[in-house]
Amino acid sequence: MKNYLLIVSLLFPVCSWAQSGIEIPWLNQGQVQVGVGVGAGWGSDVGGFLRATPYAQYFLKDGWALRAEGRYNYNGPGGDQYIGAGLATQYHFLRTKRFSAFAQAGYFYGKTDYGLYRTVDLTPTSGRLERYREQFNYGMFNLGLGVQYQLGSRWSINALAEKNMGQKVGRIGADSYNTTLGIGFRIK
Repeated sequence: MKNYLLIVSLLFPVCSWAQSGIEIPWLNQGQVQVGVGVGAGWGSDVGGFLRATPYAQYFLKDGWALRAEGRYNYNGPGGDQYIGAGLATQYHFLRTKRFSAFAQAGYFYGKTDYGLYRTVDLTPTSGRLERYREQFNYGMFNLGLGVQYQLGSRWSINALAEKNMGQKVGRIGADSYNTTLGIGFRIK
């Protein structure tokens, strides 16, 4: 019985320490996160697209971040592309020790390169279509909802679903929906 009590008394501090919550603050004022996301989306004028989004964000207050983000889209089989950058703000409205839900709003500006068709050699009885490339600059607003899960003291994964809204440029609209999955690293 003495041996049993000795073992319990030695293991009790270790077991209670392993179960105690060690607060590792995250999403707090002054923290800086960097990361990259990959995603896919759909726009009525551009069709399906793949997206890469590197970002850096700084927490102005606990749960509220200002984010600088780059975007690169590859649109559909025609090889249309978009490259741009912008600023967004995120507000983490639901936070637990490891999980956070947030809303995001931002503005992005960039250049797109589209393949279009025009009629050439038009006669009353014939003509042919020729593919050509045209570039447009445009801005778009975005609104989104996302979640973030902290993997450790510095790493996190996130998911974001968003709606991009922009003015139609030529025959091309900037409205689209997309989802993005990413990984982040807290620098500070």
